[in-house]
Amino acid sequence: MPPITTTSAPTSPQRRRSGREGPRELTAAFRRYVERVQGVQDPTSQDNLEAALVLAQEIMGHRRGAAVDASLAEAYGGSICQLAKAVRLAGRGAVAHPALLARAIVLARTLERTGAGRRSGDRTRARELAGSAR
Repeated sequence: MPPITTTSAPTSPQRRRSGREGPRELTAAFRRYVERVQGVQDPTSQDNLEAALVLAQEIMGHRRGAAVDASLAEAYGGSICQLAKAVRLAGRGAVAHPALLARAIVLARTLERTGAGRRSGDRTRARELAGSAR
């Protein structure tokens, strides 16, 4: 029997998303984060922050500013350093630890959500100041 080539479905079976694309992207972003964290010989908190912010950018897809970096480092520095330390202690198998992946995703989303809120607040404040200057 030949394979079915036409269906009544709005999207052909070959073009449907399998639902696995998202997890693959998260895993790839986490793998790059692990490589960045473990690739530094003498890590500093700035190295950890940079790796975490790049992870947040890769997962959430937003750019960030320097002012946001400083405030995020102050607010979430402990969490960033704890995750980086756990990744270093796990060694080469860190990518295979689902708990580390989950912690990284939660941290990245928190950083991005907090950073995005601060960016929008800055824009709102700038608009208010511009409006009051008129």
